[in-house]
Amino acid sequence: MVITAQQESTILADGNLDLSDDERDALGVGPGGDVLKLTTDQGILVTTREKLFLSALAGIGTALRENGVTLEELIESGAEIRADLVEEFYPRRASE
Repeated sequence: MVITAQQESTILADGNLDLSDDERDALGVGPGGDVLKLTTDQGILVTTREKLFLSALAGIGTALRENGVTLEELIESGAEIRADLVEEFYPRRASE
């Protein structure tokens, strides 16, 4: 995790935590926007589903590259797996 900004906030009596305009802008949400709260070993991370998804996707890409798997190989193996599944679940009849 890379920290790019730090701001202090106060938790209000009703449990709410205000996000500044800059913080909402960084998340790409406006007032009333949906965010995710993730509990980590470092505390609470506030993010959006899109940012979490893109981060996970980038991690998958890094892991594939580190293991020498190209996008073309991944697509090809997926096509082979799908063909095997179709054959397994929808076998061709002997008369065809």
